[in-house]
Amino acid sequence: MASAPPAYKPRPLKNLFTANGCWADLLEAGGLRHIEVESISKMLACGTSILGVKHYTCANEHCPHVKYLCNTCHCRACPSCGKKATDQWIAVQNNRLPDCPWQHLVFTLPDTLWSLFFYNRWLLDALFRLAADNLIYTAKRRGLRVGIFGALHTYGRRLNWHPHVHLSVTAGGLDEQGVWKNLSFHKEALRRRWMWLVRDYLLGQPLSQLTMPPQLAHIHCESDWRRLILTAGGQHWHIHLSKKTENGRKTVNYLGRYLKKPPISGSRLAHYTCGATLSFTYLDHRTQTYQQETLSQADMLRRVVQHIPEKHFRMIRYFGFLANRVCGKYLPKVYEALKMATPGPTPKLYFVQMAKAFLNVDPFRCVLCGARMVYTAAISGLTVQGLVLNAQAIAQMRYVKP
Repeated sequence: MASAPPAYKPRPLKNLFTANGCWADLLEAGGLRHIEVESISKMLACGTSILGVKHYTCANEHCPHVKYLCNTCHCRACPSCGKKATDQWIAVQNNRLPDCPWQHLVFTLPDTLWSLFFYNRWLLDALFRLAADNLIYTAKRRGLRVGIFGALHTYGRRLNWHPHVHLSVTAGGLDEQGVWKNLSFHKEALRRRWMWLVRDYLLGQPLSQLTMPPQLAHIHCESDWRRLILTAGGQHWHIHLSKKTENGRKTVNYLGRYLKKPPISGSRLAHYTCGATLSFTYLDHRTQTYQQETLSQADMLRRVVQHIPEKHFRMIRYFGFLANRVCGKYLPKVYEALKMATPGPTPKLYFVQMAKAFLNVDPFRCVLCGARMVYTAAISGLTVQGLVLNAQAIAQMRYVKP
C-alpha cells in the first residue's frame, strides 16, 4: 500500500508571519513603517494569484492541458525571490571583477550609537561613503585607483539591530600610467580615520533634525550631543581586516547570501511548528560557541522587519574604478594591466533554468504529451498600493494543500 504524501507546508517565512494571526495583530497595533507593510504583503502574496497569473496552453492542439503560473514579488523580504536575485548578482560580479588579490573589511560602530541610526535611518546612507573614502584616501596617497564594492548590514547574528559596513577592495590599483601596483592597508590607521570620519559627520548634523532614541533622551543641547559623539566607544572602535584572498569570489559568495534575502533563512525556520515562541541558534563571536535565542513570535517578526531597508535605499554600492559612472572607462584598463581577457556579458538567469537545476523538471514541458507549453494570456494582479490597502486581508490568508 502506497504511503500518504507528506503534509503540505507553506514557505517557512510565510508560515512564521501568518501562524496564530501574529502579523495581522501587528498590523492592527500599528507603528510599522510603510515599507515594512509593503514588503511583507508582497512576500505573503508571492506565488499566489494576488500578484497576477500567466496562462499557458499546450502547443499540441489536440492536447487539453493548461497551466497557470502565479507571479512572484521580486522583493528583498522574500527568500524565494531572493535566491534568484542572489545567484544573478553573484554571477555578474564573478564575471566582471578583476582577477587579482582582494581584501575584505568590516567597519563597525560603537553600540551606544546603534539606536541613533535606527531612529534616523537616513544617516546610514553616509556610512558607505565614509568607509570607502577611508580606503580611497590611503590608495590616493600612493597614487593608485582601487576598486571597491560593499554592502550594508543592519543585523547581527541574533537578528538584533547592529549596523556595519562590509567592503571588499582590490589589494592593488592602477597608477597614472596604467600600471598595476600592489597595495596593503594598515589596520590601525584605517581604524583611527574611520572613527574620526564618523564622528566628524555626526557632529555636522543639526541636532534639531535628529530623532533621539529613548536611550539618548538625556541629549538636550549641542554640548550634550558633542560629548556623546566624542566619547562614544572611547578609542576602541573596531574594524575587521581579513587576510588577502587570491580573488574576490569568496567575498562575493559570502555577501551574496545576505544582500538580497531576509536576515534569516528558511532553513533556520523549518523547525517552527506555529508555537507562541521560536528558538534559533547563532554563533557568538566573543566566545566562539553556539548559543540559543528564544523569542516570542511577535518579537521575532519585529526583529525581521526592522532590517527591511527604506524604499530605493541601495544596499550594494561600488566605488573607485568599479563606480558606475567610471567603470566603463577604467575597467578595460584594469583588465589590460592584469593581462585579463575582457569578459563578455553575463547570461541572464531564468525561472526555467532554476527549475531544471533544483527540481530536475522542465516547467514548460507538457505533463500529458511532452510538447512545449506556450504563453497565451496574463491576468493582472494588485498594484503595490492595492497590496498595502489589503495588507490585513493578505495577512489572514490560509495556505492549503493545492
